[in-house]
Amino acid sequence: MEDEVRPVTALFADIVGSTALGERLLPEEVKALVGECMTRLSGAVEEFGGTVQAYQGDGICALFGVPAAHADDPERAARAALRILEIAGSYSEDIRAAWGIDRFNVRVGINSGPAGVGTVGMAAPQAVALGDMTNVAARLEAVAEPGTVLVGDGTARLLERRFVLEERGPLAVKGRARPVRAWRLLHARPTDQSGTTTPTVGRDGELERLRNALAELARGRGQIVLLSGEDGLGKSRLVAELTRDAGEVTRLEGHCPSYGGDALYRPFVEILREWLGVAEGDAEIAVRTKARARLGTLLGAQLDALMPSFARLLGIKTESDVPVDVEVAYAEWILALARRRPVLLVVEDLQWADAATRELAERLLALTEREALMLVFSFAAATPSEATRLRLAVLGEYSHRASELTLAPLADEAADAVARTFLPGVDAATTAALVSRAAGNPFYLEELLRAVVEGSVVDRRRTWTLTVGSAELMPPALESLLLARIDRLPEGARRLVQVAAVVGRSFPVRVLETAVDTDDLDGDLTTLLRAEVVREVRRYPELECAFPHALLQQAALSTLTAGRRRELYGRVAAAFEEVYDASPDDHLERLAHYYAQAEDRVKTIEYLERAARRHDALGAPEQAARLREHARG
Repeated sequence: MEDEVRPVTALFADIVGSTALGERLLPEEVKALVGECMTRLSGAVEEFGGTVQAYQGDGICALFGVPAAHADDPERAARAALRILEIAGSYSEDIRAAWGIDRFNVRVGINSGPAGVGTVGMAAPQAVALGDMTNVAARLEAVAEPGTVLVGDGTARLLERRFVLEERGPLAVKGRARPVRAWRLLHARPTDQSGTTTPTVGRDGELERLRNALAELARGRGQIVLLSGEDGLGKSRLVAELTRDAGEVTRLEGHCPSYGGDALYRPFVEILREWLGVAEGDAEIAVRTKARARLGTLLGAQLDALMPSFARLLGIKTESDVPVDVEVAYAEWILALARRRPVLLVVEDLQWADAATRELAERLLALTEREALMLVFSFAAATPSEATRLRLAVLGEYSHRASELTLAPLADEAADAVARTFLPGVDAATTAALVSRAAGNPFYLEELLRAVVEGSVVDRRRTWTLTVGSAELMPPALESLLLARIDRLPEGARRLVQVAAVVGRSFPVRVLETAVDTDDLDGDLTTLLRAEVVREVRRYPELECAFPHALLQQAALSTLTAGRRRELYGRVAAAFEEVYDASPDDHLERLAHYYAQAEDRVKTIEYLERAARRHDALGAPEQAARLREHARG
């Protein structure tokens, strides 16, 4: 991979107590015990989509966001850290029982921030992330108490809505002149206590259709709702409104995470566990006891035939020889619930579902013909996934029961109302700038508003003043979300979008053809259009495309190193000169900008002077003076 600058979350975990093992055991026994523990720790990292960059003695260094970003890399690291504590706690019990050593534990440090990312090594090159943020993560791990997780201040701000944290105050750490502010990660918040805080504004039509579907459910008619839209447009908020308004129904809610793809039926297992009142990590005997009690009350004589299938889903052992059919068992359970009272079953983020989850979802579609069951599936539809396959099945066979809602960006009036609700007293200029940059996406707007709050001042009239230039405002959570969207692209399309971002928010495709060295520009551009990373603006007099959001263009630019950025701006400038050699006067200021970014001072001054003379000829002396001032600067 080429060198880039990317937002990365680093996790350092170190085993505490391995020295005591070395005093008591043979070297090969120490290797076996410590090695097994490190293997399990690595498994926790990989379960949540992280990459183990290095093994350091009896510790590991793991990265989240390399080689590809995810919208939730800090959350993934936090969940991996909590899983590491669970694993170490269980493993320490084995060590204590076998060897009488009771100080075996782990400590973890996490930190997020920009890092230089690239490959190092010769025979086996490896991706690495280097920078101050990784140093801080290592120092936090070194000062953490055994059995605890410390996170940096920036990471804590990204986690606070989904996790409970305890401030540890500024800590003196080795190698840093100033103390580091740190927080102890305690546990995840319940789902209903996390999420966004922006109000539901500008979605009256969608809410009305959802309430109509609920009314049909109350009459006993099964319903299917497909809720799609770009990340951040408010699918989860609408689902929350729907479940709040559902009334006397059985609510079942599951979520497809973007990590842990090897866990089959994950949202449906989550739903079943929630209904049973059991959690991951509960003792197997407790899970089996609760399952037999609750399912037996509901299913009666069917339980013995279906229990092996439920055991498979719950990960518990069974000695039964009865054939396992998970889909049949799950359908019978849902039918039994629906016979008691209407059921509302929601699965969010279906674009991350595995094939088995989609197949089980398809099995449940037919139940809407038999009982009062309402199925709601939310998903992002920009790229093909199991969700798009389910959509085809719904529209092909169950369109008479289906409602399809595709969310569009909020109108400016609605976005303005969101901003004023979130931040009362914000000045009109700041509101207009943020609404324009968010381009109708509520999540983008919320993150921009949070960044304003964290970097703003209040004057005596209680009016907020933006102190960070709105053109540069890019909150970390938003940057990760947008980079994740770009990183899901094939390599050729991903490289093309970086060059397009250098050209500008909108770009003539002829310039890309000249600037980019590729054998399949048409194929890569089609990929970008289908993923809605860029959109077609016009075809005549020439094909021109544009980024739907200025923030998306900025995210694509943000990964470029200084050297790579200079190179691409120089290449784009040369392409513009070649493509528009017959009409260069129409692009003089743009060419000056490109050459300035390429740090070609001679060419920059040349085009600024030519642009100034052109403004003189057009009778615009003020603009000409401004350009000459730039040239002198």
